[in-house]
Amino acid sequence: MSTDDTLHKGSYLLYPDETIADTAWPKDKELALLILNEPIPQQMNALLKDVWGRADHRICIDGGGNRLYSFGKDDNTLEEYVPDAIVGDLDSLQDEPRLYYTQKGTVIHRYEDQNSTDFMKGLMYLDTVLRKGNGPEDCVVVVFGGLGGRLDHTLHSLKVLFHNHQQRTVVVVSDENLTFVVPSGTNRILTNPQVDGPSCGILPLAGETMLTTKGLRWNLDHQPSSFEGLMSTSNIIDDTQISIETSLPVAWTAQFIPKSL
Repeated sequence: MSTDDTLHKGSYLLYPDETIADTAWPKDKELALLILNEPIPQQMNALLKDVWGRADHRICIDGGGNRLYSFGKDDNTLEEYVPDAIVGDLDSLQDEPRLYYTQKGTVIHRYEDQNSTDFMKGLMYLDTVLRKGNGPEDCVVVVFGGLGGRLDHTLHSLKVLFHNHQQRTVVVVSDENLTFVVPSGTNRILTNPQVDGPSCGILPLAGETMLTTKGLRWNLDHQPSSFEGLMSTSNIIDDTQISIETSLPVAWTAQFIPKSL
């Protein structure tokens, strides 16, 4: 593939592998973990432990503090998972986790602005705590939650991904899917057969785009794709490297099976 492809490490940002070309952690990047207001499934336990241990910033987004607290109580790991901050308009944060985390030193930061969602507020806060001299492009953001639950929340999470894709790397992960935005141009996505797929999709949410792909079961060749027209959903990953050439940004989403303990 061309050397000027935009490289996306995908699930290798969650499971870096020093033995495979291009899959090691980008050592010049900070790592932030954002936990949104959705339940944390027990099958995410091992991944949460690993990402938490590597993260430079651990931030719960409003009701995400309740979710982490419930997870910790159920899993007997409350002491292990104390976030650096809980941010948002805080209309969802319950008294018990608020008191517990405050006593543990967690920053509770309220934004009164009602024109931005809590996910957006979380990214705004993150930018204020990056290392001196670093900007959004210097930090990889792993998000737990955001693409399940209420449909309006899911759609807005996708909007936030599209709005931020040019300035920062954001990967949204659940016990079923891994999703991120690829920009216009030629993109190379690395896939890990241990956790990625087989199912995948390319979502043209920015408008009608022209798609050419390689590495999928059903590839596209200069195919117009739009929300109202053809969309490549329920496709199959057939290679460890996927090429997507697109005239507009698109969301890449793949079935994801997190590694167990």
